[in-house]
Amino acid sequence: MTEQGKIECNNHGTQTETYVCQHIAASLSTKIPVGFHWPESSAEPYPDAWCSECESSRIEAGGEWTDEVVKKLGVKILCCECYTIAKNLSLLGLS
Repeated sequence: MTEQGKIECNNHGTQTETYVCQHIAASLSTKIPVGFHWPESSAEPYPDAWCSECESSRIEAGGEWTDEVVKKLGVKILCCECYTIAKNLSLLGLS
C-alpha cells in the first residue's frame, strides 16, 4: 500500500499522484497533443489539468464545472512523471 498522495506507477514507481481529464491520460498512449489547462491561480507543482476540449465545454457552461462538464472530464489519476510527459506533449510537442 502506498502513502496518501502517492501512486504506484508501472513506469515510474512510487510517485506523487495527479489528476487529469481522460483525454490527457489517453494522450500518453496516442502521442497526440490535446491541450493542457490548469487553474491559473494554482501554486501547486501538479495542479489538476484538463484538455482543450474540456476547457471549451467549461467555457460553454459559463466557465463553471457543471455536473455535465465534470462527467465529460472522466478524471484519471497519473503519477507526476506521466503528468509531466503529457504536459510536455501538449505544450511543447515532446513525447
